Amino acid sequence: MSKSNYSTVIITDKNSHETKVYSIKQKHIENIILYKRILLFSTICVVILLAGLSSYIGYVYYQKRDLRNKILNLQSKLDDKQLDYLINNLSEAGETLELIEKYLKEREVKTLSSSRDLDSNNDVGGEYYAVDDMNVDVVNSEKERIENLLKNIQSIPMGLPHIGRLSSDFGVRGNPMSGRGSEFHPGLDLAGKIGDPIKVTANGVITYASVRGGYGNCIIVKHSHGYETLYGHLSEINVKVGQKVKSGDIIGKLGNTGRSTGPHVHYEIIHNNIKVNPKNFLQIK
Repeated sequence: MSKSNYSTVIITDKNSHETKVYSIKQKHIENIILYKRILLFSTICVVILLAGLSSYIGYVYYQKRDLRNKILNLQSKLDDKQLDYLINNLSEAGETLELIEKYLKEREVKTLSSSRDLDSNNDVGGEYYAVDDMNVDVVNSEKERIENLLKNIQSIPMGLPHIGRLSSDFGVRGNPMSGRGSEFHPGLDLAGKIGDPIKVTANGVITYASVRGGYGNCIIVKHSHGYETLYGHLSEINVKVGQKVKSGDIIGKLGNTGRSTGPHVHYEIIHNNIKVNPKNFLQIK
């Protein structure tokens, strides 16, 4: 018996109880089943594709967020390093300024108040600039400038070689030996006790260390920038010609040699072969 190529479909209306009979080719039914399977498979594929795409989008989003956080973290670390670098340089510059202040105080040179002595809250002002806006080159330049300033200050006569009573000022004075007439006194006389230490007032090189007429035992030191200093009436000379000295070094002892009426040190500053008033080097204005 041959297999039929048709299938019978019976449809009954439950209201009218009318029955209809349809004959459908078998291949159409098979096609319908195939289409359903294709549609089901396509739906499953679309769902899988959408799920995969959603997962990928989420993965990319979290990766980007993680990368962004890493970049921000790295940038923050770089900013912190730059900030630390600026702070360290400013701190070093501040320490150098304190060395300058200490150096000048040791030389008995009057200066402006140190920043540590200032009231940080009262009577101050200015435009606000964030620390991270500061230019590294500017900070480096300022640090270098301050360091050079310290070197220059140490090479220029500052302060006094001996802290004692001022017994004779710079300029015209009466003749201390005869008491008659007047004379020009090219330095300062600082009284003291014989043997008191005499300190050089700047870095330099000894160019004279011996007896020199009315100066008695005398030392002359050559400094930078055309400056020289002279120390007279010493009881002892503790340096030699050609010897390098640093500011504050003891070069001799106070005495009463030469043209002198009592124990003192005669101190002169010579700039470009012109004798100048040492008092001008006792205060920074």
